[in-house]
Amino acid sequence: MENRDYDVVIIGTGMGALTTASLLAQFTDKKVLMLEQHFKAGGFTHTFKREGKFLWDVGIHYVGDMHPESSLRKIFDIVTGGKVQWNPMPEVFEKFVFPDFTFSVRKKEENYKSDLIALFPEESSSIEGYFEDVKKIASWQGRHMLLKGLPPFLDSNTKSINLAGSESLQITTKEYLDKNFQSEKLKAILASQWGDYGLPPSLSSFLIHAMVVAHYLNGGYYPEGGSGVIADSVKKILESKGGKILISREVQEILVENGTAVGVRVKNKIQSNKTGKDVLETYFCKKVISNAGAYNTYTRLLPKSLNLSFQDSLQNFNSNYPKISNVTLYIGLKEDPRNKGFYGENHWIYANLDHEKNFSGMDWTETGKLPGAYLSFPSLKDSHPEGHTAEVIAFCEYDYFTKCKDQTWKERDEDYQKKKVQITQMLLKFIEERYPGFISMIEFAELATPVTTEYFTNHHKGTIYGMPCVPERFLESKSPWFNTLTPIKNLFLTGADASSPGVSGAMMGGVIAFTNSSDGVSMLKVIKEVSTKKTNEAKE
Repeated sequence: MENRDYDVVIIGTGMGALTTASLLAQFTDKKVLMLEQHFKAGGFTHTFKREGKFLWDVGIHYVGDMHPESSLRKIFDIVTGGKVQWNPMPEVFEKFVFPDFTFSVRKKEENYKSDLIALFPEESSSIEGYFEDVKKIASWQGRHMLLKGLPPFLDSNTKSINLAGSESLQITTKEYLDKNFQSEKLKAILASQWGDYGLPPSLSSFLIHAMVVAHYLNGGYYPEGGSGVIADSVKKILESKGGKILISREVQEILVENGTAVGVRVKNKIQSNKTGKDVLETYFCKKVISNAGAYNTYTRLLPKSLNLSFQDSLQNFNSNYPKISNVTLYIGLKEDPRNKGFYGENHWIYANLDHEKNFSGMDWTETGKLPGAYLSFPSLKDSHPEGHTAEVIAFCEYDYFTKCKDQTWKERDEDYQKKKVQITQMLLKFIEERYPGFISMIEFAELATPVTTEYFTNHHKGTIYGMPCVPERFLESKSPWFNTLTPIKNLFLTGADASSPGVSGAMMGGVIAFTNSSDGVSMLKVIKEVSTKKTNEAKE
């Protein structure tokens, strides 16, 4: 089947794709087709339910900067047509749990800062400098993306930021912390959110660390009704402009003619399963936008004959740095977890003060020595849950699941099922040791592994954060593939690999993709247009 009904085809329906699609439909009047290989739209923003009452998000656990007056919230409201309500998390929205102490993170920069200074008064000036540096980077990033429509690449303009203890932004988180702080305990606390970007201090760029810390200085927020409302709101916007979201459509190839992207070839998974053979569809369009990630787009979806100049460098980058895979235990609870002292905050639980050791222990699925886990309670972030829920997430090695890679979801062999039971027991034991009585609340539990993530997303080795945020990632000269602009005319990237990981990072990748594919309509122009419209409506 061939189809020429759409102006733009977008591969995937994650946050970056949804952002670009919505903005193109609303502000350039384009008919947009979104293609999702999963049977549910939304990418890491979709939800699922078990037992008729337990609801979980697969990717959104909390989002920062969603207070009504923030720039990010204003953009999000434009993308979703204002249809998503954001619930603030409690005053203490994070807890960093170590073997001999717990540090509670309160909303507002001044609270976080004062609590640290109370514990480490001898390092007060360095703590003050740290928060100033974090805000400098966040401010630069916002201007860079909105004004230039470019990913957060480091260039000569970043020299004016002047980080404490460093002449360059091209440093790791560990280098920054070691130059500015004496206490290992303080360094451990400051680095505790590394799970939000998936690399320990010695590997992560301080740029991504600062962006994440700044993102949560005003606390965390959660979408009312779960993250599935995001894709639902964008779907309605697309359909109002003649666009559509098609599920169970796996893009096999981006079609390129004379160096220009002209469409995609797609496997219809529903029809293919019915007939027992591949049923292909071809969609021709003026522009193709990929939310499949840089690695998948350049190594799997484009014709091999293109011989891109950075092909070998991209392969080397992908091979040289660790992939962040994880398991997630979805838990349905018999009772309200507030009865056990949980109030909706996130718990970053670590077995060691040294985050390098925590990261190096990813073989725990074999050794049984779990180095850390993330515990959250989705139902406590929603105002009207049908049933109470929890999630336990832990990073792990992908290789232990390799032999199950090609087995069908829900039909994997007995060894895989036994392994899931063992891992579930390890995770629950780890949480129970920190919070006695936790297991007694459990009514239902289901484990998802890296091969499940890979099966539904095609992300290499089931990674959840795209390609790693090492310092090299943010240098365009060394990593040109992290860019919404591609060497192929009319082909653009969106999502995390066009910006940075996480919901907000992927959304900003979507904004950059929109800016570069909209034929001259900037995001600042969009914001101004929407603001003027609201002002006029208020006057009327």
